[in-house]
Parts: sequence; structure tokens; C-alpha cells
Amino acid sequence: MTAVTHQPIYDQSNGWQEILPPPAEAQMLIGSVTCDYLVIGGGYSGLAATRRLAELDPEASVVLVDGDRIGNNAAGRCSGFAIDHAHNLRAKSFADAKQVAKDAIAMNRAGLDYLNDTVEANNLDCGWVREGKYHAAASRRGRRMLANFADSLDVIEEDYTKLNADQCAEIFGTDFYIEAVHAPHSYLAQPAALVRGLAASMPGNVTIYENSMVQRVDYGPPHSVHTDRGSVSTPILILATNGFTEGFGFLQKHLIPLITWGSMSRELTPGESERLGGHPSYGIIAAHPAGTSVRRVTAPDNRILVRNIFSFSKRSDFVSRKAWAAKTHRRSFDNRWPQLQDVPFEYSWGGALSLSRNGEPVFGELRSNVYGTVVHNGVGMARGTISGKLLAELIVGQDSELLRQMQAKGRPNRNLPFQNLGVRINARTRRLIAGNEE
Repeated sequence: MTAVTHQPIYDQSNGWQEILPPPAEAQMLIGSVTCDYLVIGGGYSGLAATRRLAELDPEASVVLVDGDRIGNNAAGRCSGFAIDHAHNLRAKSFADAKQVAKDAIAMNRAGLDYLNDTVEANNLDCGWVREGKYHAAASRRGRRMLANFADSLDVIEEDYTKLNADQCAEIFGTDFYIEAVHAPHSYLAQPAALVRGLAASMPGNVTIYENSMVQRVDYGPPHSVHTDRGSVSTPILILATNGFTEGFGFLQKHLIPLITWGSMSRELTPGESERLGGHPSYGIIAAHPAGTSVRRVTAPDNRILVRNIFSFSKRSDFVSRKAWAAKTHRRSFDNRWPQLQDVPFEYSWGGALSLSRNGEPVFGELRSNVYGTVVHNGVGMARGTISGKLLAELIVGQDSELLRQMQAKGRPNRNLPFQNLGVRINARTRRLIAGNEE
């Protein structure tokens, strides 16, 4: 019997979740249940794996268990960028590996296509729109990085549009940015609404249990998974648990669990919106990867989100550093929109993600009939979705070129000693280098 450690403890300050109508009462795991497939984790990977298993094996019973409410978990706490290529596409080595880059983008777009098809087929009301993303620079260093980014897009024959300072001001309602590149193929979404909709629209052979934190696992098969009020027995177990997978007895010292922090303003008044100007909806990614991401959202109401800084946390402490994060967000907000300095934040929160030191994912069988899809390196909506879908296809024996590409990837290498200190030094150094981009 394996006792599960590193369990997330979420607070109720996730703005994306809190601005939505309250969800229906959660169905908790109570008593003993058996199923053909059990998925742990209601993020993008877990939701995609669950849906695809139910589609491919409609006579089977599929159970999804999540420790919190879907929408308040990590998937509902991101910035809502469903992107086709990573924030750090600017790396010089990226242009040297043209086919690798093209394959990665094709993989991400397959995930976006699956999400888009699901949203459209089920008419999900989640702010899902193909609006693209802006990579924007606020300094000379940022402008140089933006030029490198555009050069790499040229090498892999991706289309984009350049914007000058006046065009940035017209769109963003601020003269903070001096140049931008618009990449058109990404989507924006209200992430909590998206994952809630994905869960609610599952095929009829799926059962979802929320507020059901896994406490222990008895690996078989059959595998037996225990919460504090119930248990599930299954021949096939899928871990879509990202940075928490170490707590299930796998990948010790191979994952880098992080918390990224965001803050959301209260709803803007009509007068404040007029003062702000600009377009009512957009997403900005800083030219420097350690800079500030920004969302202006109008669904369900008119708010601004800023997201920057990260911290290391195996225990997923979403509370202790929140005030520190909000202070940094306040400075970033005021630098961009001095005309809105009297607009307070209504919500500040953290969300978990997981990286690997060499950028490689975890995909496939971890032990007999235990499968995992872990580590999406900041492209969780797209890469998490396609990896969950492909994992389901692997389990039922459906082959494809994309699946073979995923199986050909490496595995995370071992972390260096003093991981926490290393992450803190790296974060501080990146913030200093980012300078005005924060």
C-alpha cells in the first residue's frame, strides 16, 4: 500500500472560478466502486484521457477522480492561453532544429483541434475564441528578444504580424509596450469555465467524483485507490497528476513542481473602461519569458488579469506567498495602466504546474497497467490535452504518427541537489534580466 503524499490544498481565491456561477454540488466518492478505467486528475490531460477512453471503448466504465472541484484545480487556475508554440520559442537552438519545432507545433495544434471540436460539439460557454496571442516588448532588451522570436518564426515558416508602439497602444490601452508580434493560431479561454464544461459534457459511460482526494493506492493489478470515504478498484489506472505524481511513488527527484501566481482586478466600471480604451479582449505574453502575461477579459465581465513570478513548492502551498505575489502584480499592473491605479485586485491565487530539467515529458506505462502523462512545460492546455488523448489511444491499441512521436520522446533527467534553492536563484535572476518586462 502506497500512502499518497504531496497533495494539493486549494483555497477559494481562484478568480476564474469565483466569477462563475457556483457549480452544482459535487459527487464525492463514497463506498466501493469498480470500473474498467480509472483516471486520477481532472486537468487537461485527465479530462482528455477520460473522454477519449469513453469514445473508443463505449461499453467500458470510466471513472475520473479529482481531489478538489474541477475548475478550482490547477487546470482552472492558468491564464487561459491555449497556445500552439511555447513562450520560449526564442531560443537560438530552436531555429537549428526546424523539423523538431514543426513537429512540436503540429502536436500542440492537434491538442487545440481536439479541444476546439469538443467545445463546438457541446456548445461550451467558456470564452473560447481563436484570437491569437501577442508577444510584446517594453524595453530594448525585450525588443531584441522579440526580433529573435520573429526570426525563429520565419525559419519554421509561421505567419505573424508585427505591431509598432502606436498599434500596441491602440489595442492594449497603454503606451507601456513599444513593439509586439501577433501570432494568430492560439486560442484564449476562461479556463475554469472550460474545464467545468469539459467535465459536464462527458459521454454517458463516464462517472466523475470531485472533492475526493486520493489518500492511498494499492498497486495490483487490479489496482485499488482509496480516498477518506471510498475506494475504486480497476485493472487499468491512469495518473494525470502532473507535479503530484511523485506523491504516488513515481519519478522521485525528476520533477520540478512550481506555483505560478496571478491576480485579477475587480470588474471595471463603464467609466474605467472608457479611460482604458483599447480592445475589449486580448492576451499578452512578455517578450522575455520571465516577464508578465496579461489577459483582458470580457466574459463573464470586464476584468484584467496579470500573471508573473513563480515559486517552488512540493506541498503546493497556495496561501503563504500570495501577499508577496499580489504586491508584485500590483506594480506590474500600475506600470501598464497608471490610469487605473485606483482599481483594486479582487482575487490573487496560485496554480500548480510541473517542469523537467531537460524539458522532456513523462508518457506511457509507469508499471504494469499503470499509465501516466506528466510534465507539459508550460503548454498544458494544448500539450496536456493531446497527451491525454494519445495515452488513451495507446491503452486501447490505436496507433498513429502522433502517438509514435510522443513515444519517441525522452524522459525527465534527475534533478540537481538543492532544488528549492536553485529554483529561487533562477527565478530571481530571470526577473532581474527581464527588467521592465515584468
